[in-house]
Parts: sequence; C-alpha cells; structure tokens
Amino acid sequence: MSIAFRGLSPGSARFLPRVVLSVLLASGLWGRLAPPALAFQAAVESSADAASPPPGPGDLPLDPRIDPQSGSRIATWRPETWFDHRHMRLELDFPDLSRPFLTGRQILTSEAVGQARDRMRLDAKQLEIRSVTVGRRAASFVYLGSDLVITLPAPVPVGEQVETVIEYEVDFGSNKGQGLTWSPPIPGAESLSDQFPQVHSQGQPQDNSRWFVCHDFPNDKLTTELVVTVEDGYEVSSNGRLVSRDPAGPGRVRWHWLQDKPHSAYLVTLVIGKFSIVELGGADSARPGLAMPLYVPIGFEDDARRLYRRTAEMVAFFEQLFDEPYPWDRYAQLICRDFAWGGMENTGATTMTRASLVGEDGSQDDLIAHELAHQWFGNLVTCKGWEHLWLNEGWASFSEALWAEHAAGENPAERRRAYQRTIASYFSAQRATNSSFAPEYPPLVSNRYRHEAQVMGKPDDVYGKGAIVLHMLRMRLGDEVFFRGARLFLDRFGFRHATTDDFRRCLEDVSGQSLDRFFTQWTLRPGLPRLDVAYTYDAGARELSVRLGQTQRVDRDNPAYAFSLPLVLRFDDGPNQTVYVDMDSLVAVGRFAVHGRPATITVDPRMTVAAPHRVVKELDDDEPAPVDPD
Repeated sequence: MSIAFRGLSPGSARFLPRVVLSVLLASGLWGRLAPPALAFQAAVESSADAASPPPGPGDLPLDPRIDPQSGSRIATWRPETWFDHRHMRLELDFPDLSRPFLTGRQILTSEAVGQARDRMRLDAKQLEIRSVTVGRRAASFVYLGSDLVITLPAPVPVGEQVETVIEYEVDFGSNKGQGLTWSPPIPGAESLSDQFPQVHSQGQPQDNSRWFVCHDFPNDKLTTELVVTVEDGYEVSSNGRLVSRDPAGPGRVRWHWLQDKPHSAYLVTLVIGKFSIVELGGADSARPGLAMPLYVPIGFEDDARRLYRRTAEMVAFFEQLFDEPYPWDRYAQLICRDFAWGGMENTGATTMTRASLVGEDGSQDDLIAHELAHQWFGNLVTCKGWEHLWLNEGWASFSEALWAEHAAGENPAERRRAYQRTIASYFSAQRATNSSFAPEYPPLVSNRYRHEAQVMGKPDDVYGKGAIVLHMLRMRLGDEVFFRGARLFLDRFGFRHATTDDFRRCLEDVSGQSLDRFFTQWTLRPGLPRLDVAYTYDAGARELSVRLGQTQRVDRDNPAYAFSLPLVLRFDDGPNQTVYVDMDSLVAVGRFAVHGRPATITVDPRMTVAAPHRVVKELDDDEPAPVDPD
C-alpha cells in the first residue's frame, strides 16, 4: 500500500509513495498525514489515553514495553489458526446503489488444524449477522460486533473440511477509507463517472471484515470468488478472472469473479462504478498475453494512457528481474473516487488515487512500480504477521529504485544516478525523522503495537528503512547473489507466508554468509547510527587518519553499531583510492598510506551503510571538534 502525501511539502498534491504511512487510529483516519515520528507518538499517546490513568505511587515503573497497570507486555500476537480456510464464495446483492447497503451470503470452506475443532472464530466488524449454518445444520453463534464465534454442530476432525454458510447485511455508509466506501453521485460533475455512485474496498490492514466475515489477518490464504448483483450499466471488478456476466432480472446484472490462486483476506477487492476501460496490454505491448485494463473516470482516457503507458514494460521488467512470471490472471488498475491512499495492491487489481491522473509524463511511475511490485512481494509471498510488513512495503519501495535504474536507459552512469536518487530520498527521510532508540521505540520488525496500523507509522519506517535495508544487502552481497536470494525467496514461499528470518535464510543459503548480526542490527533494533568524522593528514609520512565517532545513544539497550564504512579519496595528480574504516565500538580510527594529500574525501558515496554523518574536522582544520557519544 502507498499513501497520498498532503500538506507537508511543496507540491503536496503529488503522490509520494516513499513517505511513511500515517497511523490509522482505531476510530478512523488520523488527520490525513503526519511525519512518521509524530504519527507514532500520537498513536502511543492515543493508546495511553484510551487505556487507564497514569500509574500512581507504588505502581509498576514506567517502561514503554510494559503496560503500567497489568504488567503485561505490550504486543500483538498472531491469532491462532484453528482452521485453514480454503475457499470463500461471496454472494453480494446491492439492491440500490443510491444507498450504501448490501445483503451477503458467504460460503466458507475450512479445514480443521491441530486437533478436532468444535468452534470457529472469525472477524466480522459491525455486520448484521442473520444466520449461520454448518454442514447444512443451523449453528449457534455469539457475535458482539467484532468477533463471530460459531459453535459447530459436531466436532470437525483434523484434516477434514466443513462448509459454513453465513447470511448477513451491511450498511456501510459510515465507512470512509475502511472496508467498503460509498461515494454518492455528484450532480453536474466534470466526469460522467462522478455523476453516479461508486463503491470501492480497502482491506489493509484489517478492514475487509467490515464487509465480509473472514480471518482478517495476513497469516491465512484462501481462494475466493465474488458473485455480485447490481443494476445494469455499472462495471464490477474483483480479483482473478471474470467467469460470467449474466442478466439477473429486469435491469439487473450478476457478475462472477473467480480468484483460483490463494491470497490473504486483506487483498480481496470490490469496485463498482461507471468507468471507461483503457487496455494497456495487447499483442504489440511489452508484455503480450496479459490483460492490463485501466479503469478511469470517463473523459480522462488520454491522461490515463499517457501516465500509465509504461505499465506493460514494468511487468516485463519485474518478471525478468525476479525470474518469476506475473502470478495472477490479469493486472487491472482502477482509479477510484474518494480513495484514501495512494494505491492498494489488491491481488491482480490495484486501486489507485485520482491524483495519479495529474502530472508530467513519468511522474506516476514510482506509484505504479510500487503497487505492481507488490504483486510478487506482498501478494505472491505475504508477510506472516504485520511485524514483518517491511518484507512487503520495503520491497515495493525498493522496487521503485530498481525501476528508476532500468528506466534510465543503457548508460551505466545514468542508471546508477537514477537508482541512487531514489535510495538517497529514503536516506534523507530516515535521517530527518528516525532518531529512535530502545526501549522507547519499536524497531523495524516488532509486534509491539496496539493497533495494526501503528506498524506503518513508526520512525523505523517499513517503507523507507525497509528499502534501505534491502539496498544495503544488495551492496553487501552483489547483484548476482542478492537477486538469486530474492528469487529463492519467491520460489520457496510463493502462495505462502514468510517472516524476516525466512528471507534471511534464503540470502544465507545462496551467499554462504552469516547474516544474523546484520539483521539483528538493522531490523531488530530501532534507529540509525550517527557519525562524527574527523580527518588528519601527515604530509611527511603520507598518511591519512580518519576518526569515526558514533554519536547516537549508546547504552545497555543500544550498543554501538558494527560496520565497515568506505571513503573515496580523490587526488589532483593520481587515481582515486577507496579505503574502509572498520567500526565495532564507539570510536574507530583508520590510518591509510596515500600517495599525497587528498583533494576531496567522500564518505560512503554508494550509501552502503545507513549512517548519517557530519564532518567535524576537515584536512585544513587544526583540531577536531569533540565527539560526544550522547
């Protein structure tokens, strides 16, 4: 998922998928956007305010990891999977699109896991449950507005399947950006599309249970089919392939979509509206054989073709780079009204913001590449829990840089500059917003959250820092090994779930390296190292000394980082020289024989270490400024 960036910089209407997703509070959207650190702080404060009064004398000592009254750890654990849900058939009827209401009949096929099961627990937020039957027998259930617990008529043995039928209704008029959103008609609107109502879904992180019953967590996958009845004249889009479109009574049409490859519930999509459909594929495209429909507001076809014209080339590029064919039946992109984010990578059918129809040629390539890359990283392989979300969002953000590198052409220097510009933007954002440290802040990989959307708004940004971690791994392992590891990851976990350790082991299997320390340092601790750099040159000995000092917090919870920092020396009368300072403590000094006084020294020009730095003593200075470890 990507976000729309508003109000925080010049050109605020432009979509910027690199910035951090703001925190969704449980009550809805918080503001529209906030810088990551502020968003995380607000979420923490909101959680604290909503919980209980501050502890008084004699209560537990304050610790951000511990609830001050109960003493329990603040964490969200992956829910148990009593059943492996295998297939969902969802029959929806929208009797009148002029109001946000539907009736649903859901048929869920599930297999008992672990032991014989006599209960089934599912997520269902603010639905009107009418009846539940299991194996054609009425089943009792308890439903209090979020959890549906069904008592099965008879225990289901391990490995056996059961069919559960749930009939329900939904009035989704209050949903804005969560679950189903209804956009009312706008009389006299510029586009004919907007003069009619529109419906679109948004499932991530756990909002699809606002319009159908499901295991609303990413650690379960199932095949799905949607049978949707609406009045004639509207387009209906969902995941997979269109099986049929049949009359369903006077002025009514029934659409049947089938997604026959498993995916997670948050990726199920439904869009209903008046659209013009522009086909970006075809025999003459860069990726023949794959349907690539672009659903656009009527009257905006030319802008859509211009801004989305490289979609087929992107598909072909990522297929080659990942050595994995595009895994779904089609790749649709649907530009929807009132869509709250920048883009959402629903399986085979991405929802896009209206803002993506504005800009110069190529201005939306980051957004398009980001959402497309998710079809592999996020949809084909899905994080097993939200604490591993960087595997989805980090890869999608990193893929923006990979596309920029490819799109720059054949010139190696131009390709390198295009790639590094994107990576540098992530570095810049992290340098400005991420001064976090343990234990006050959670790291990149952490289940320390109260609401799942907090994972997407912390300083250790799953988008930007996630992309930086992948970039550092690419620099460390080299292209051949790094991408071989990425391909192994896709092959090993395709149509399954994965954790950060799973990804690490794939890279270790192809490289022969131990990456435990790297992943512990960059994914399991918050913040970044920050460096003061001082140079001294001894003309008589022709020796350059480089002194590095880590200035971020270093204490029992935050040890010094370990890395090897490259510096490129340029001379007026000789070839360049690259030297490395190995650092595994608060201060490190490197001494290097050189053939003369360097004209310039560049610290880590390829950004191989995510360590913001400042030079406190140049070669012309007499004394270095003090290095303050605090």
